[in-house]
Amino acid sequence: MKIYSEKTNKEYASVDECLAAEKEFDEVVAAKKAAEEKALVERKAKQEALAAERKADADEVEVARQELIAAQKKYHEILAKFCQKHGAYHYTIKAGEGLHDLVSSVFDNFWML
Repeated sequence: MKIYSEKTNKEYASVDECLAAEKEFDEVVAAKKAAEEKALVERKAKQEALAAERKADADEVEVARQELIAAQKKYHEILAKFCQKHGAYHYTIKAGEGLHDLVSSVFDNFWML
């Protein structure tokens, strides 16, 4: 008589042989499932670490942006006082300044007057 296992989809000569094969099959399936769960946990931990790093970097950028806004506000206030007291403020645009700095500095001066 042959015994057929629905788990392994194989035939076995004895019940003991079938039970041993099914037990081994269950262990392999459990090990695979544990490995998949471990990989999932590791991926989630990595994603959370990246998200935390991104948030910390974004917070640093936001602090720098707020400092920039405060510095620009202070600059415009001081420039406005100077212009009211002494007239136009003249300065030389250096070659090392970026295009953004050049354009923004030229346009900022037009809006201040």
